[in-house]
Amino acid sequence: MNKALRSPKLYVIAAILIFLGIAIPFGIYGITLIPALNADLFPYQYLLPVFPFLYLLIGFAVSDVQIARWRHKNSEYDTKLPQDVKDKAWSIRFPFYFAAAVLLSIFLFFEIWFWISGNYPFPTRI
Repeated sequence: MNKALRSPKLYVIAAILIFLGIAIPFGIYGITLIPALNADLFPYQYLLPVFPFLYLLIGFAVSDVQIARWRHKNSEYDTKLPQDVKDKAWSIRFPFYFAAAVLLSIFLFFEIWFWISGNYPFPTRI
């Protein structure tokens, strides 16, 4: 895991995942703000917790499949994993887990905002 924390490439991948997790709900919300479309406002707050859940699921599943393939290939089901296999699994997991943590904190910020003020931010039309 320490090698994954030191890799700037993984932070860039996580930043892209964070951008996608924020851009999709707010992008759809921004499109529904256009008056000419005459559309109801998109409830972005329902889509915000979906991306952290998906990122956790993808990060776990892909790295677990990687480990399972290594175990099947080497027929070592009961032994401990070598450090290089663990490092590779964490290099797969880290961007997804980091992005999920950031997006979950953004979601919690919006929920706390709702609990304090009684409404979510950005509820008006242009």
